[in-house]
This record gives sequence, C-alpha cells and structure tokens, in this order.
Amino acid sequence: MLHLPLLFLFLQYPLAQSSGYLELLLKSAFPLNATIEFSDDIYFPTNKRVYNLSFGSDELRMLTNIPVTFRRPATVLITSGPVEKFGLKFETIRSERWDTRVMTISPERIHLPFSGFVIDIKCDRNWYGVYCDQYCNNNLAETVNRRCTDSGALGCPLYSSGPKCDRQIHGPECDCQNKGICVSSFPKNSSSGVTVDELVCECPYGYVGKRCERKEYEYAAPITVEMHGFRRKSGVMEQFYNRSLVVNELNVFQWI
Repeated sequence: MLHLPLLFLFLQYPLAQSSGYLELLLKSAFPLNATIEFSDDIYFPTNKRVYNLSFGSDELRMLTNIPVTFRRPATVLITSGPVEKFGLKFETIRSERWDTRVMTISPERIHLPFSGFVIDIKCDRNWYGVYCDQYCNNNLAETVNRRCTDSGALGCPLYSSGPKCDRQIHGPECDCQNKGICVSSFPKNSSSGVTVDELVCECPYGYVGKRCERKEYEYAAPITVEMHGFRRKSGVMEQFYNRSLVVNELNVFQWI
C-alpha cells in the first residue's frame, strides 16, 4: 500500500503545467449570422481562432473547449448581423482579458440582437486553481476517502474533517460568508506520515477572501458594444440602439 504522502504526490503532480478551456454561450433574439474570433494578446493578436455561427430566432448556441493560454492577455471579438428590420448592419462585442484565469464574464444586461451572453474559462477535469495549474486526481482521491478542493489540494469529503475524516464539520467553524462552504484541506507538500488538515472556505463565483467576505476583483475589462447601421435606416437604427439594452437571460450571477 502506498504511503500517504507518496500517494499525495501521485494524485497531485503530473508533468503538464496547466489545462483549461474557454466556453461561450450566446442567445440571439433574431435570425442572424455571427463570426467569433478568439486570440491571445490584445493589441497584436496571436493564435487566432475563428468560428462562424448561424442563429435562428431565440436560438442558443455554444462554443466550448476553446484552448486558452493562462496568465496572458486575450480577446474575444463577436461580429454579428444583419437585422434589417431595425436598420442594423452589424454589431461588434469585444471582451478583453488582461490576465487569463478561471473566470465568468456575464453582464447583467446585454444589447440586442443578443439576449444572452456568457463567457466561462474553466479547468479541465482534475485540474484546479485560478490558473488551472494544480493537478489533483479526484477519482483516485475518492478511493482513499478524500476529495480535491477548489485549490487542487486534498481534503476530506464534504462536511467532514480530521486525519481520518471522521469528524463532522459545523458551519460556524469557518465563518464562511456569501454562501461559502467550510471544507477540510490537507497540506499539499507534507513529507511526514502525519496528516493534519485545516478548515478553509470554498467560495462561490464572484467572492474571494479567507471567509469569502469580499467581491472578486474584475479581472476582465467590461465588454464593449458597437452598432453599425444602414445609412438609409439611420433613424430606425438609433431608436433600436436606445431601446436595445435588455436583461441578460444567461446571467449566472443572478442565482448566487
């Protein structure tokens, strides 16, 4: 049987450095075509990937498993249209990330023609941490009555703690705020046979801190939207723009 610290190394230290992906969800209120460009960097884009999508009325489309380079700036550019009924020739949505990390970009409101918009940067299976650079094999962890925490450390199953994970956790022990969950976490580089865990807070989207007490700093620049209309319908286009800001149907933070 593997000595527990050696098992920790087996669970947590592969050769790769990080592993994650970008996922984009869009919902259009009108039939239109869209071109989506993903690229590293902002001013001089590199590693550009281009996708073309067609939308029907009230249709939701998803792009997923888009490779990302963590710890670097990146850009998402969406060009869509036309919607001739409202004089819209094309619209651009631009999102810039100065530090690519695990995050969700989900504005409360979005301009039509899109009625839903979410960008998620997620870790691949068994990768954890804000840069998806902490490996922890959750399946193997479960075989020894452990789980992988959000940070990629090993801990006891939810609501339990202690060297043998036989002690029940009571919520007030961590004093987690904003719906954070109190969990156990074992030292990652333990070199002894003694496994003493500590209690930490796992925070929901949008909150950070030892007790999830503060809102997360916005690492992504706010999205920018530009609309371009047909000259012959400039008046209609102006009215459409002024009335086009609607509630984002895909906003994930409304459920927190």
